[in-house]
Amino acid sequence: MAIYLKKFETMSQYNAYTADTENFILPNVSLTVDNSTVHYNPSSPVPPTPSHDYVEIGGVKWATMNVGANSITDTGLYFQWGDTQGYTASQVGSGEGQKYFGETDCIYYNDGSYTKYNEGDSKITLEPTDDAVKATWGGNWRMPTKDEYVALGEAVTSAWTADYQGSGVAGVVLTSNADGATLFFPACGGAYYGSVDVGNDGYFWSSSLYADEGDSYVYYLGFNSYSVDWGNVTNRCNGYSVRGVLAEN
Repeated sequence: MAIYLKKFETMSQYNAYTADTENFILPNVSLTVDNSTVHYNPSSPVPPTPSHDYVEIGGVKWATMNVGANSITDTGLYFQWGDTQGYTASQVGSGEGQKYFGETDCIYYNDGSYTKYNEGDSKITLEPTDDAVKATWGGNWRMPTKDEYVALGEAVTSAWTADYQGSGVAGVVLTSNADGATLFFPACGGAYYGSVDVGNDGYFWSSSLYADEGDSYVYYLGFNSYSVDWGNVTNRCNGYSVRGVLAEN
């Protein structure tokens, strides 16, 4: 038996409705139209949205690799906070067509101030349209919050490795205190003012703005061979890696 969601007078109204997948239509839900009425087909399977491997630690499903990466040890892409366009290390520089990662090319930065996520709009968490994970992977994937990084730190034991599983890639291995599940974060370094430093440390954006002192700083996960910092802050114009989490809804 069909469930009637909404009746439309014209097909253009129906098309506008179904096109707005962010607000109305769940991914992969089957819909049909009959006499300008939309039907939801409850017998249609609704497959899960992972598409990417994840490890669940502390109740949060963490992707096993970075956005833009082809493997667990791959660096992937560098993003400014709030930008959904990522760049490889080779695309970082000060030449024509390269990404500089400074105030001069920082998203939402204009004439000495930020035009979004600022004291005026009071937005302190990235919206889906500015979330690099959501924009790239879709579904229920998104960037982690600062609190989720802090909770991850409380749920794992961390250990630096200079050669993860013989790959030659340095980084930090996080092992769940509950069941021994592991995550690897490669030492991707960061992109700043036209250059990238890889192999000595790693920096991963959260979706959380640090609003206590203006609007220039954002929380991130950072680590090196000596320690892991689960909630430090840095300039949002930097180029950092992004790791996704799979939300429940």
